[in-house]
Amino acid sequence: MLLSADGVARVYGDRTIFEQVNLQVGVGDRLALIGENGSGKSTLLRVLAGLDTPDAGDVTRAGRVSLLAQHADLSADTVLDAVTPPTLRAAREKFERVSGTLMGGSEAALHAFAEAEERYRLAGGYDFEARAQTVLVGLKLDAGEGATQLSGGQMRRVMLARLLLAPADVYLLDEPTNHLDQGGAQWLEGWIRASDAAFVLASHDRAFLDAVATRTAELERGILTTYPGNHSAAMERKATLRDAQERGHAAYRRKKAALEEELQRRASKARSAGAVNMNRAPDNNKMLAKGKAQNAQNVNAKAAQRLQRHIERLDAGAVPKPYDDRRMLRLDLPPASPGPAEVLTVRGLIVQRGGTTVLSGVNLHIQRGDRVALTGPNGGGKSTLLRALLGKVAHRGEVRWGAGLTLYAAGQHSEELRGLNTVGDALLDANADLTPHQLYEISAQVELPGPAAALSTLSGGQRTRLSLARLNVTRAQVMVLDEPTNHLDIRMIGALEEVLLAYPGTVLLASHDRRLLERVATREWRVQGGQVTEV
Repeated sequence: MLLSADGVARVYGDRTIFEQVNLQVGVGDRLALIGENGSGKSTLLRVLAGLDTPDAGDVTRAGRVSLLAQHADLSADTVLDAVTPPTLRAAREKFERVSGTLMGGSEAALHAFAEAEERYRLAGGYDFEARAQTVLVGLKLDAGEGATQLSGGQMRRVMLARLLLAPADVYLLDEPTNHLDQGGAQWLEGWIRASDAAFVLASHDRAFLDAVATRTAELERGILTTYPGNHSAAMERKATLRDAQERGHAAYRRKKAALEEELQRRASKARSAGAVNMNRAPDNNKMLAKGKAQNAQNVNAKAAQRLQRHIERLDAGAVPKPYDDRRMLRLDLPPASPGPAEVLTVRGLIVQRGGTTVLSGVNLHIQRGDRVALTGPNGGGKSTLLRALLGKVAHRGEVRWGAGLTLYAAGQHSEELRGLNTVGDALLDANADLTPHQLYEISAQVELPGPAAALSTLSGGQRTRLSLARLNVTRAQVMVLDEPTNHLDIRMIGALEEVLLAYPGTVLLASHDRRLLERVATREWRVQGGQVTEV
């Protein structure tokens, strides 16, 4: 084994993040690590990497382990400098320094040169720039660009490139497809499949995990469970096991109910036998009646005791009730008006920014019930197109929505919640017809603190559930969603999928989540180079 964890636990204050984690990573393993936001995936990766000490258990490393964290500092002049491993940089600097001493021709200088050259060669110095160029092109990075000028997304990709170019036996990657477009994610999939190293991949990207993972480990409520196969295979296996658990629990409940019913009957008969009035029996039968009553009481009391022990043994080996994951909102609301058949017509749309043409000559047409996916590279203009359609950026050309349509729009960073103060405000903003009773019912169903709770007090998970609740309750006829899976874990993405598939109106969404688009979209528009083309 290259990496193993035995009985590992991590505790913060009085909260146990996870416990009794047992995990082995061997040569060639591709282990997907999944779980809800906040379940402890990043913490587990830090423990496996040796950056954090477990509160219980042991971690054994038999090879070089490298971690790609979600957040890291970057200090370098250029992108190429930033992705150069420190060991290679040090070897190169020494090689260049001792090369300058060869003019003297001394034996000591020749020996130092040979030693420095060997270290430089072993560090991969001779072919590093070629390997770096391959990785940087795959991740759409410019080797010569100034590192201080990078955006957050570019910096994240530089960190990934630096990790991939540093030799390791086990790579621990925390959300490696964040800030990668479809092409970048597919390039990374190919790189991982071609690598001889082992990988532990914490990700919410289902298509990515399906493409590369050979095993899947789920961290759920502090317990790590491992399944064979990629994400889809693992979830099918989990569903099968959950169905079996549901049946086992139901059988346990039925058996316990029957035993408890018999216990009550026996206990009642024992009490009745003990309460027999001996004065009502004839004088010559009092002793006989008393004996019969005592015998009946003893027999039924002993039977009740045996049944109680049987119930206790049954409870000890009971199949627990499966966890009830409350994600979807169940609420009867009146259907929305279907609206006009012609939803959106765009002719000759042009958007310019700072003298640069971002979109040019865009012509589009959407009909009622279409679910249109906007795809394309990062920076290709997807968000700009959505903002132009919503009238939020200046443009030329015609954008005509169907008469009387109502729209629900959600941005990448929850911009739609700005100016709203409470949970109730946010729900009423999505559907002004909700009653006070319904506001409380919705809050309870999705485990929010209540309509009066301030949005500023909500946790990340609560804000995510609120956003999904808003999508559930809106009666708008069109949804316009920009990267709706940002900050969602796999389960929440699945819940979003259900909402969109059940939604009767028209959907226009920009997303890099390939699995979501495969399952939800009926049409695809690719936005690239200022043009929008239907695929």
